[in-house]
Amino acid sequence: MNQYPNNIEYLEKHHQIFIEQTPTAIAMLDTNMVYLAASKQWVRDFKLEKETIIGRSHYDIFPEIGDDWKAKHQKCLQGAIDICDEAPFYRSDGTIQWIYWDVRPWYLADGRIGGLLMHTGDITEQKEKELKEKKYNSILRDTSDIARIGTWEIDLIKNKVTWSNMVYEIHEAPLDYEPTIASGLTFFEDEDSRNSILLALKNAQEMGTPVNLTLFLTTLKGNKRWVKVVGKIERSNGIASKILGITQDITSSKNSEKLLNVAHAELEAIFNSNAVAVISTNAEGIINRFNKGAEKLLGYSAEELVGLKHPSVYLLEEELEEFRNDITRSFKGESFIDDPNYNYRNENINDTRQWTFRRKDGSLFSTLTSITAINSSTGVNDGFIAVVTDITKIKEVKDQLRRKNELLNIAEEISSTGHWQWFPLEDKGEWSENIFNIVEYKGDPFPIDFATYLNIVHPEDKDIVNHHFEEAVAKKVFTKLTHRIITYSGKLKFIQLLANVLVNEKDEAIELFGTCQDVTESKMTEQSLINAKQELEGFTQKLKLQNQQLADFTHITSHNLRAPVANLNSLLEIYSYAENDEERTDIFNKFSSVIDHLSSTLNTLIEALKAKVGDANENIEKVYFKDVFKDTSQILSGTILKSNAVIDTDFSQLTHISYNKIYMESIFLNLIGNAIKYSAEDRAPHIEIKTEVKNETNIITFKDNGLGIDLKKHGSKLFGLNKVFHRHPDAKGVGLYLTKTQIEAMGGTISATSEVNVGTTFTVKFN
Repeated sequence: MNQYPNNIEYLEKHHQIFIEQTPTAIAMLDTNMVYLAASKQWVRDFKLEKETIIGRSHYDIFPEIGDDWKAKHQKCLQGAIDICDEAPFYRSDGTIQWIYWDVRPWYLADGRIGGLLMHTGDITEQKEKELKEKKYNSILRDTSDIARIGTWEIDLIKNKVTWSNMVYEIHEAPLDYEPTIASGLTFFEDEDSRNSILLALKNAQEMGTPVNLTLFLTTLKGNKRWVKVVGKIERSNGIASKILGITQDITSSKNSEKLLNVAHAELEAIFNSNAVAVISTNAEGIINRFNKGAEKLLGYSAEELVGLKHPSVYLLEEELEEFRNDITRSFKGESFIDDPNYNYRNENINDTRQWTFRRKDGSLFSTLTSITAINSSTGVNDGFIAVVTDITKIKEVKDQLRRKNELLNIAEEISSTGHWQWFPLEDKGEWSENIFNIVEYKGDPFPIDFATYLNIVHPEDKDIVNHHFEEAVAKKVFTKLTHRIITYSGKLKFIQLLANVLVNEKDEAIELFGTCQDVTESKMTEQSLINAKQELEGFTQKLKLQNQQLADFTHITSHNLRAPVANLNSLLEIYSYAENDEERTDIFNKFSSVIDHLSSTLNTLIEALKAKVGDANENIEKVYFKDVFKDTSQILSGTILKSNAVIDTDFSQLTHISYNKIYMESIFLNLIGNAIKYSAEDRAPHIEIKTEVKNETNIITFKDNGLGIDLKKHGSKLFGLNKVFHRHPDAKGVGLYLTKTQIEAMGGTISATSEVNVGTTFTVKFN
């Protein structure tokens, strides 16, 4: 039989006490939204410890509540129920508090609504963890864009190997390929590699030694690749259960001694549960309240436990004993732990800790449980209220977050990458440890602002970096940025930045977070490649020039020797028509001179060819125009006599230049020879050769009165190879092409003016 009278005043008082002592955030308000009662958790959650709230208006205590929430309250005062799983509560002090709520009316004995019951929960910490987890996931995704990294797992209990998509890609294996430890060894051709893998796995399993290998494998498609394999053991109840690790394709970095700027890490989704159970006991410790959340959590129905069982049905005895001792020790001290006259249940207990609960099916799970004593109006302990949250998922999340952090640290170390955050509204930022390593800062980490970062940017890149960040904040998009820095030790480095931008409800950029990678080595390697390409192009150009010069000498040999031979033929013909011995002797002497010059030309060409020609500018010497003309006249003496050609020279303004003598002799031989070869039939050839200096440019002209050339018709191909413009038996179309090639090889130019049947003037300008 109940020891208290069954009356309304008692029940209301009991309800008020129940609310005040409930370890969850609960408040009782009247129809004017004035507080009648509030739990201690309500006061703590909303930081009202210094406020007196009973008898005050809800809206006076929370002036930040808007009209939309007030309208919902009015609907609830008319019988509605308002439930929300999560929502931000913007406090007047500028902070954001995430809460869930259940707002519903409470009723008087006559059935009228007496006010509202508000049950809320502060989930700010959980939401912050979720946001932090999203940031980590984004950072890891960015890292995946930088380094080709895949994750793998060996389940030692189930003897099962799991690969991420990137590991399949590295091995060039289809996604339906089922990896095993044995099949994994087939990717390595040499026995030493296979033995090193087996030994590393054995040491990891038996001694907990981390796996750290650099290996050369052959993919399923036959391609060769270098990979970095890193892993570590995971234990469950002291037994090695899994080996978790990553594999990175480092083929490019192994071959060219540089790190790849790509990273890839696949992460699993993280789940979190908000399940809450409320269980209360009476003074005798019998369960008298067991809500729907408790039913769902423990698998019992309320009918099975209420009024029948103690909480020991789902608690572990060793944890219950530890709880008794802790409470006794906190209130009375160590000496009362074994005192049979002391009952800890009479204390005003308010305790929150982790407990292990046993479900109806016998399975165990972890909880975060708050236990609060219910005191009667006389101050006697009237039982307990326990608010239970299943934290199994939270523990799993923490474990996964720890493993992901470890994978992130490994990935950052391998790929020379760090992660960073910057809050533009406050101008505050954070760097990971590896960024401090990249910038070669040896002291303790310190808070970062934008000026700190800009201070290490290379002076020539400061404007670019500053503009890039300003644009990212304005457009809420951060594009990839590579720039130079000067490290704290004075070293020049190239870094590459990737980032995401977070915005608030006002569409303001409130946070930039991303990765920073040291790409100095790849940039330097790229510049080595550029220099090598330029050197190769220079070598190719020089080889091309040498080939052209060899071709020139071939033409010189075949073309320039033709003139002396033709001259000998002319002298031979003249010799046959000589009328007396005196003429024959004179002609014979010319034979001797022509043959001497022919021999000299041959010897010169042979010596030049022995020297492999080389650069035309390597055979420079002082060349006198009168000497070249004299030699040319003797070589062409027969042709000059036969044609009755008259040649006038004027070398007074420019007597000599530094030039390739072979080229100069070839130029004279071709231009004079052509003037005689293409002379008019009705007049003897008249050739004028003159040197001069105009505007500091050395010039020589060859003017004749021959057939001339129709430049409108033939001007574009005048100096072309094998191009002839007159029907002459000795015309080969080589002389002018060869002359132009030789002049341009020495840096000069040649041009022509001509009039048909009047004559032609060739103008040579020397470099």
